Amino acid sequence: MNSPYQCLVSHRNVNDSSKWTLFGASGSQLVAQTSTGALSVWSQKNEQTIEHEGDETQEPPGKRIKLSPSQDQTSNFSSLILSSNGQYLVGVTGEDKCIRVFKVSAEGVLHQLSERCMTRRPSSITLTSDESTILCADKFGDVYALPLFPSADDEQAETSVANDKPEEKDFKPSATVLTVHSGRNRRTLEEQLKQKAKGPLKTKEVMTFRHDLLLGHVSMLTDLAHAQVEGRSYILTADRDEHIRISRGVPQAHIIEGYCMGHEEFVSRLCLTPSGLLISGGGDSSLFVWEWTSQRLIEKLPLRDTASEYFNAHIDADASQLDGQEFKVAVSGIYSVPGDDSETTKILVACEGLPALFSFDVGAAATRGASIPLRGNALAVAFVPNSQGSCTAVVSIDNIHKPGSTTELGSDGVSSRGFAFFIEANAVLQDAPRLQYLSQLDNGSWQEDSSLTQVLAGFAEQGNALDVEAGNGGAAPERKTLRDILYSVEKLRKRPGAED
Repeated sequence: MNSPYQCLVSHRNVNDSSKWTLFGASGSQLVAQTSTGALSVWSQKNEQTIEHEGDETQEPPGKRIKLSPSQDQTSNFSSLILSSNGQYLVGVTGEDKCIRVFKVSAEGVLHQLSERCMTRRPSSITLTSDESTILCADKFGDVYALPLFPSADDEQAETSVANDKPEEKDFKPSATVLTVHSGRNRRTLEEQLKQKAKGPLKTKEVMTFRHDLLLGHVSMLTDLAHAQVEGRSYILTADRDEHIRISRGVPQAHIIEGYCMGHEEFVSRLCLTPSGLLISGGGDSSLFVWEWTSQRLIEKLPLRDTASEYFNAHIDADASQLDGQEFKVAVSGIYSVPGDDSETTKILVACEGLPALFSFDVGAAATRGASIPLRGNALAVAFVPNSQGSCTAVVSIDNIHKPGSTTELGSDGVSSRGFAFFIEANAVLQDAPRLQYLSQLDNGSWQEDSSLTQVLAGFAEQGNALDVEAGNGGAAPERKTLRDILYSVEKLRKRPGAED
């Protein structure tokens, strides 16, 4: 059994709209397929093997620059972004905190150009409008700027700065046990003495490549976006503390233009539409639509009501209503649908642990959403052009966990929440699907489309192999790793009574 695709991105050829390339991240592997059927797979293990073979020949490395030591363990991809021309793919691997840049050949083959390991795990990345700089937000609230193509000169300059670090000194408390203390101060002193007994603290890792700190939040960053309006660039950042900040772009990122205030729960996703609107979502009951240049809220989309209606319509009669708990949503993806130049923008929204997508028309008089049933929990969405001149949505489905659950394994068709497993003609599903394809009808609704099933058959079969079987439960560490890869949004929600 292969791991599901946790990330999907696609590129449409501007010169020939019928040609496209689809990229997916399955665990630690990257899979790419073109519209002509060319299929390629990149894995970290194969890359390390190639590196060792290249060392023996003692040939110059060419354009490929490696800026951190290789690690034995494989790391799983947490996000992917693609340059507008489709020639460069940038991915983040979570366990080693590395940002990897790949060159994409005409046949879709991936060649890694560089890997740069950050000191803090990146939570989101994007490219600037000129696509020369990577913006990286991390879980400690900072945003860094890194050149898309690092140079040896930048590495040497940063290395010289790192070598000039001050000499380490042992910590020495100013107080002693003979000093008169309050109970709290006495406990603090005891902890300091225990730390001193362990020896000097480990030094902070130093990034030996060019990295410019642009801005910082006091909370964990969850997403960021870059926009350019009337010749001026902006950086939009969202955090766990319900904030959306609008900052100027490089080199004036320290200037804050304003905040989009209104969320009462964490903000997990930002989406800039072609019309220039900002759509934000997270743990709140609604999606927020902003005229972000003036920080004005113009619309709310009833996500929780739409999801709740779907939940109640597709739940088994004997299943309980979440054991009396309030129905909550956690937005894991907001996707702007490529389309015509109409006044409304169509979006698809994925919520963590729900086997459905939710469709909304932004800017329409009626803001009521529609539900699109899926065969499993939605993980990621990408769009590829079809023969009708519109687009087909390629949806990554969780083939490991039961629909409606983020913890239970299996593919018997019913989850602990009681969701019915949508199978046409009541057919028996031998293996849970990893991809599902949707096309949009003239009336705006979506239906399943099998036209890409054969085209992407090879893509659907590739991916990182897992030793997780529904029958025996699999290995506990691997199951936890898989859950951490696929489901991390709901963890952003603060527990009742927790300190802000």
